[in-house]
Amino acid sequence: MCLSAGMLAMPGIASAMDVNNARQILQKVMAQHDVTATETSATSHDGIASFHYDNVHVPLGGYEGDRDLVMSNVEINVNDDKNTPRYVSIDFNLPEQASISAQETINQRNLTMHNARGTVTWNTQTQSPEGFTGFANFLGADEPVSRQHWLLSDLKISWLTRKVDLAWKDAEWTGPNREKMGAMKSAELSLYPDSDGTTRLDYAHDGMWLPGLFQPRTVRLLGHATGVKWTSARPILQQGLSDLLSGMRPSLVRNNIANALWHEALKTGKPIDVEKLYVESRNLEAAGTGQFVPQKNAAYGFQGVLDLDLVGREQLEYLLGTPKSPTILGALFPPAVDGLAAGTPGKQGTSKYKLQLLADGRITVNGQRVMNGPGR
Repeated sequence: MCLSAGMLAMPGIASAMDVNNARQILQKVMAQHDVTATETSATSHDGIASFHYDNVHVPLGGYEGDRDLVMSNVEINVNDDKNTPRYVSIDFNLPEQASISAQETINQRNLTMHNARGTVTWNTQTQSPEGFTGFANFLGADEPVSRQHWLLSDLKISWLTRKVDLAWKDAEWTGPNREKMGAMKSAELSLYPDSDGTTRLDYAHDGMWLPGLFQPRTVRLLGHATGVKWTSARPILQQGLSDLLSGMRPSLVRNNIANALWHEALKTGKPIDVEKLYVESRNLEAAGTGQFVPQKNAAYGFQGVLDLDLVGREQLEYLLGTPKSPTILGALFPPAVDGLAAGTPGKQGTSKYKLQLLADGRITVNGQRVMNGPGR
């Protein structure tokens, strides 16, 4: 995946894609991104140039220490888009087995990839990826000494002009010696334009398990960035796509995207609307709405409010206690006890909470301060 999408600097090419043209493009791109590979075969059929590579080494930028994705038997097809002459399609198929090499043993990984494939659409005029689709029936990584691993199945990525979709199923991650640290049955994320051209976000996951008392097993979130036009959000996401597929650490890519979108929202000062939030965990349910306004001088970048209706308050009080009689767990984190106690009766057995995030970082619940801002 990183190799195919590392091809991120293609010059304009002629309408017929023969082997020599395609090879020159791939060699230049590989050199630019410090990718090395041994070409084992090259053929041309119906205007498509097809290549096989062994000993492929793709540097993974953004990680601490030198790391390379190492693969053999990589298949790449380079083809002109017949509907849009300035576009080039790069189709790839990755092998079943690969590895991440690193100097530190703890950073090494053995990779298993079942039916991992995808397509990068490259715009030869703007010299940028126009879109990406990727699929894998299964992805897994195993550290050979400590035996910690992560895995997921049915990965689907669609990073297109009008929408970004990401979904997977049956994810699991462990600590050393396969100690289970978390799992999730399924997750879906979408970013797309609203009818007025602003940016919307939908997120959902089911079946999350974490080693703790609070497990957000089900989450539903509908958000609307009312001050961020899709025409501004898309280049940010496009840069994130380039960074991700060039090997940058995913957490760093996420932070870069979030920071850039925050700056776009800050320009207008319009809020981020939480239109729907639903969380379910161990006989607890919370549903709410909210609004957060980006502010340059705010301690956490935003000032806003979140209204929540909670079902299962007695379950939390059993775990945390009350301000006058906290449990051992509650004594470890008094703000949670104070915030829970500030709830007021709502409809149908719910407790109502209004959480306010102030500019100085303080958090209040129904007017009662439960947390100070940073450095206070």
